[in-house]
Amino acid sequence: MPLNKESPERIVFFRQAFNPFRILMIAPTPFYSGRGTHMRIFHEAQALAERGHKITIVTYHIGDKPPDLHPNIRIKRINRILFWYTKRSSGPNWQKILLDLLLLIKVLRIVAKKKPEILHGHLHEGVLIGWMVKKLLFYRKLVLVGDFHGPLVHEMRSHGYLKLRLIQKIFSILEQFITRLPMLVFASSAGLKQQVEEHRHAQDAYILPDAPTLAANHKQINPHADILSDNPNNRPPIIVYTGGFTPDKGLEHLFEVISLSIRNGLQCRWIIAGGPMNQLAVPPEIDSAITVVSPLSHDTLYELLINADIACDPKKGSVLQGSGKLLNYMYMGLPVVCFDGPTQRYYLGERLSEKLLAKDIPDFYNIIKKLLNLSQEEKNILKKEILVRAAQFTWPQIAQTLEAHYINQWKQK
Repeated sequence: MPLNKESPERIVFFRQAFNPFRILMIAPTPFYSGRGTHMRIFHEAQALAERGHKITIVTYHIGDKPPDLHPNIRIKRINRILFWYTKRSSGPNWQKILLDLLLLIKVLRIVAKKKPEILHGHLHEGVLIGWMVKKLLFYRKLVLVGDFHGPLVHEMRSHGYLKLRLIQKIFSILEQFITRLPMLVFASSAGLKQQVEEHRHAQDAYILPDAPTLAANHKQINPHADILSDNPNNRPPIIVYTGGFTPDKGLEHLFEVISLSIRNGLQCRWIIAGGPMNQLAVPPEIDSAITVVSPLSHDTLYELLINADIACDPKKGSVLQGSGKLLNYMYMGLPVVCFDGPTQRYYLGERLSEKLLAKDIPDFYNIIKKLLNLSQEEKNILKKEILVRAAQFTWPQIAQTLEAHYINQWKQK
């Protein structure tokens, strides 16, 4: 029987016919800083390296070395010409235009020396840099891949940029232009895929979801650490949010939910963990009900989630970004209350979406209240359902998807 074009058997057949790829990932960000975008870049690279590919990540002059970096991965940084630039948090900055020019020069030099077959551009800026390198080195026949994590204009506006209508229009045109540049396009969510395809005037984008980033083995973590309770046997239920404190994360909605819970006498403990602290503005009337953990290390994240009862993702459903934190919550078996949207439905699936997606803030509160009132048997059933769903998203699967598309584009070039 002939192999179907998308079948695993066909992918394996083509995989055996090709040597491992030399892949250059363009990361216009202070990689690595342990936040969402960096987690996606890192784990994509790690999973591809596990399959034998050679990865070079080209990034800014600042950033840490990721933990347990695979030997097939090399990180190259731009020169420290803008030595005063030390911003590691998410969000735009006009100085990044200069950093991206330096990144372009660095990528050009590395492509000339290392001769990669694949240019994998992360974010809109990375795709634009990759396209310019591809045009300048046209004789190399490079495959340009676009990996879009979120919408450019929407994210800049959520951080307070592009207030002038003319500037916003210019960047909107630029965003549409960039989405048309790659030969192969991936989007982090279903909603973003739809937007990208509208800009490209073609149904040719693919959803490349996130996957859980928590390691499976954390035996060294004390499941009743002091950070959570001095007397864990008598503690109230714990509801957690972990992630960024920046304006695009929806914390203002969570604060309204917390205020509602206080007014209604809901017995629970709220923990907000992440950073940066200078972006967090907790209303005074709910301050006593919240425990803030910042900065948030990987081990502390696991510690919080293994002790939590419910997790929250208060980002509005209309936001087109992926949501790695949602999958980490699910990986730990936690019910995740969030607002209805295509990304949330994609990860939760239909059955869980009916139970956990909120229409508005009162609905968000009511879902939390209902979850807290479940019997232990009902909680166990729900947890099993969540774990089964979370197991459908893995980095090895994502790497196999990337590899299959790399091969297909390589054959066509």
